[in-house]
Order: sequence, then C-alpha cells, then structure tokens
Amino acid sequence: MRIHIRRGAADGGIVSYELPPPAQAGISADSWEGASVSTALQYLQRAVDPQLAYALSCRRGLCNICAAKIDGKVQTACTTPMHDGIVVEPARDSLLLRDTVVELSLVRKARIGC
Repeated sequence: MRIHIRRGAADGGIVSYELPPPAQAGISADSWEGASVSTALQYLQRAVDPQLAYALSCRRGLCNICAAKIDGKVQTACTTPMHDGIVVEPARDSLLLRDTVVELSLVRKARIGC
C-alpha cells in the first residue's frame, strides 16, 4: 500500500511511502484498505519519519482539525479510508504551516466569537 504526501512548503514535492502489512505496523486490521488516513499518518510519523507534521484530535470527524486535501478533495483524514496510491496534501496552501498542518486560529476565533 502506497501513500503520497506533499511535504514542506506550498511548492514542496510529493514524498511516497510504502506502508508495511498492518500486523507488522501494529495495526489491528487485515488490510490498510478501510483504515483511516490519519491512522497511516500516525504510523508514518511514529515509525518512519518523525518530522512528518499532521494534526489529529477527535478521530471522529467532528472537529475538522485533521482536514487535508485527499485525492484533490478537502476532507477529514480521520474519517477518510485509505486506498493504494492515495495523495494527501494540505487543505489550503495559503494557510500552510508544514506538511498537512494549516493555520486554524482564525477558524477557532470565528467559532468562539472573538
């Protein structure tokens, strides 16, 4: 199973990773198919590339912290199932901080009415 992640700045390149079988990665699933994109990002950051930046909070698609552009569509990484060749990019280049992490302070301020 391959995952492609845009790394670095807005003009950063795509880095491809080959995911090991789930059992070898410590994932309790028969296949990466159907596991969430955030599960794959978490594995990669912990076991392969500690410099990979991603955001994760509720793991249920409620907070939108993990929003990313996945295969060209902005969606939550915690609720989007993996498939071979998936492409993960930041949700919005103009708010990019690093890798898939974008600035959310304006969104948070709007939600709490500051």
